[in-house]
Amino acid sequence: MPEKKEKGRVRRILKQREKNQKRLAEEVPILSGGFESLMKAYYAESALATKYKELIAVGLSVSRCCIPCLAHHTKNAIEAGATRDEVLDAAKIGIEFGGGPSFVVVRNNLLEFLDEIERGK
Repeated sequence: MPEKKEKGRVRRILKQREKNQKRLAEEVPILSGGFESLMKAYYAESALATKYKELIAVGLSVSRCCIPCLAHHTKNAIEAGATRDEVLDAAKIGIEFGGGPSFVVVRNNLLEFLDEIERGK
């Protein structure tokens, strides 16, 4: 029997990420705050536009097989102006570095994530 996909996976993953981040901030503020400050600084506009930084993060998320990272950075890339084709190109590079497991992450997640994000626009 084919696996039934639940609706709103990106939303569910990102909501859980936010809940976990809030809890971590309450229990270990120095860890959470330090990492959040680092991320804000790194993703701010600089020599590379945020869109390109998020596309790099999509590729790295694929290569590291991090599905929550992929959901987060795919959403951020689209919000920063990336197209579906640009996100898929970034994922191709991630697959090149990560091989078979990275291909599976893309096959089983990325198109669904993109569909959901685009529907929510």
